[in-house]
Amino acid sequence: MRGVFAAALSVLLILPTISVVACASPGISRSRVFEGFKAELIEILSFLKETALEIGRILSGTLIALGVVLWASDVFSYKGRKLITSGVILYFILELLG
Repeated sequence: MRGVFAAALSVLLILPTISVVACASPGISRSRVFEGFKAELIEILSFLKETALEIGRILSGTLIALGVVLWASDVFSYKGRKLITSGVILYFILELLG
C-alpha cells in the first residue's frame, strides 16, 4: 500500500514540473497540457478507488468467514452474528459504490 501512495505522490510532484517545461516550448498549448494533467489525475484516482474497493471486498469476505466460525463455535455466537451482519452490509455498500 505504501508503494501505491509513493507512486501517486511522485506522479503528482513530477507532472507539474513536466507541464511547466512543456509550456515553455512554443509548439504546445497550455490547454493540452492541462488536459493531459487532468487525464492523469483521473487515472490515478480511479486506480485508488478500485484498489480501495478490492480491499473492502476482501475485508467483507473475511468478516463474514470469521463471523461464521464464531457463530458456529457457540462460544461467541452473538459476536459472530454481528460480524456476519457487518460483512454483508459492507459488501452491499461496496457493490453500490462500485
